[in-house]
Amino acid sequence: MFQLIFAVVFLFSAWGAWRHNPLYSRRSTLRTIAVVLLAIAGAIALIVAAVNLTAGKSEAVVFSAAGAVIVIDTLALIFIIQTFTVPKESKPTSLPHATKLVTSNRHKVIKWVKVFAIIILAFVIPGLLIPGDIRFAPLTIAGFTAFLAIIFLPILYWTNRSLDQSLTAVELDPWAHWQYTPEQWAAWSNVQAERLRATPPNFVLRRDGHRLLWPIGGIAVGVYVFCPGSWLWKTLYIVIVCGAIVALVLLSGRGGASQAEKLRAKLLRADPEVYFGRDGIFCDGVFTSWLNGTNNLISAAIDERPPRSAIFNFERYVPNPYGPTQTINIHQAVLIPDGKQSDLARLQSELITRYPKAQISLA
Repeated sequence: MFQLIFAVVFLFSAWGAWRHNPLYSRRSTLRTIAVVLLAIAGAIALIVAAVNLTAGKSEAVVFSAAGAVIVIDTLALIFIIQTFTVPKESKPTSLPHATKLVTSNRHKVIKWVKVFAIIILAFVIPGLLIPGDIRFAPLTIAGFTAFLAIIFLPILYWTNRSLDQSLTAVELDPWAHWQYTPEQWAAWSNVQAERLRATPPNFVLRRDGHRLLWPIGGIAVGVYVFCPGSWLWKTLYIVIVCGAIVALVLLSGRGGASQAEKLRAKLLRADPEVYFGRDGIFCDGVFTSWLNGTNNLISAAIDERPPRSAIFNFERYVPNPYGPTQTINIHQAVLIPDGKQSDLARLQSELITRYPKAQISLA
């Protein structure tokens, strides 16, 4: 019962996120529903075929076939939905097949490969060394981690390859390309770090603690009413979960002072240049799409504080199963070099034409 309520709440939350997305339209929604239903029907057909083909076989064959079908169905559903439901406005620019793509985004996948490998080895090695049936506990965790890696890593690679394709297109045919001297970039990095340092905390427990009462109360009621187990275990579970939530909120809302030096170091490692193009902006070593399913440009304006810069404001929509859709604001500041007024005029014209719903004021 609890799982059903959770699924229904999550469904409404996901619908709310899509309804407030700039890409939302009735036609795209109906198309998405049709594609999803067809994909689910195909997944079910594959499961039925696997069950029929493995009937009467050994347990090893049955479990192997079931695992393979689950992986194939999961990956196929995700890739089909991404391919056929993403609006054309947010798809990467098509490039000739011989074009060599940059690898800056896909390179990040290597870090996750290392993380999964370390976790798997950390449980496989004890599982192989520990005698008795207890060894199945770490081996089970290692197997589940491997299963997650098989699902997660291809999706992550596919997503980052799309970003690399977009970044390659932007670098080959930019609207504008600004470069800075090492001295300019170092000074600008210091400015951004100091501005971040001055940012006050978003969440103070004494001031904002009441905002956590409803989520924590909802979790407590749901666990006590719908979850099995003794009152002691339920209470312990609630304390651990709610404690983790409070700790996460406090860490994420500490303000900019704790992150200023990390930002400075990150900016100094990045290439001192900025690319603007049809698919997005490459700045501070990070490529950001103007518009996709979760990350959307809402405004662009001039910040007259010295040194003069352009501020691009994005919204990221995150479904929240425990309440309304979360909106995360992302601000990208770009130092404006001298003599680039014509570039600003072109940026304004291109962005207004491509994203009429955004508020653009750069010229």
